[in-house]
Amino acid sequence: MRAFRFPGRIARGTAVLGLLCAFTALESCSSGPPEILGVEWTLESRPMTGGTDRSVVDDLAVFARVHDADGMDDIEALWIINDAKELSWTFGPSSWSRKSLGSDDWLGASGLTMPDASGPPPGRYRIVVADLAGNRASYDFTLGNYDDSKGLPLPDWKEGRVGLAKPWPENYLVAYDSAGSLIRSVVFPAAGGSLASLVGTVDAKRTQAFALYGYDPVARRGAFSKRILVK
Repeated sequence: MRAFRFPGRIARGTAVLGLLCAFTALESCSSGPPEILGVEWTLESRPMTGGTDRSVVDDLAVFARVHDADGMDDIEALWIINDAKELSWTFGPSSWSRKSLGSDDWLGASGLTMPDASGPPPGRYRIVVADLAGNRASYDFTLGNYDDSKGLPLPDWKEGRVGLAKPWPENYLVAYDSAGSLIRSVVFPAAGGSLASLVGTVDAKRTQAFALYGYDPVARRGAFSKRILVK
């Protein structure tokens, strides 16, 4: 699922550091604190499970492009913090999400909500990572005010064809199997089409439900439609 744009590549550590570590008797060898080279975030809306068509959950996804010359296994903790609102989410290797794209490593989390299932409030946030030595890196970002008037994408499913009312700037079809697991996501064309033409004949036969996902890269807003059963 495309929820973020992941730009650039990060420089890799040199072999010289590895040689120094190998030939010294120090208990540990560190090249310094971790670095956060960029942050991507998206506020997403989705239908509330078991709710009506008007019941919507808003949540935040945040990912940081992290570099540590000692390797990503040196990263011990990650926090997403709004100091003004006294909000904090804490993650470790067992609870954060990690994405590797080429030489870029991204750490973060999705599904961040308030206790009432509303989205985190607008304001200034920071994402912080810490390594095993206690060194930290921090990166600030601002979550702007968001407008929910656009609503969720509205799929149109008739006679084996998928259409979309009220398209977003970018639109995707997300296909699921009988267990509700993701099969694949594809760019959804303005003209729509049959499932076979969109995801291929093989995956179309496996698809038991689908949803449409709309994304606005300027507003950093995304939204899922309700899932449509196809069989």
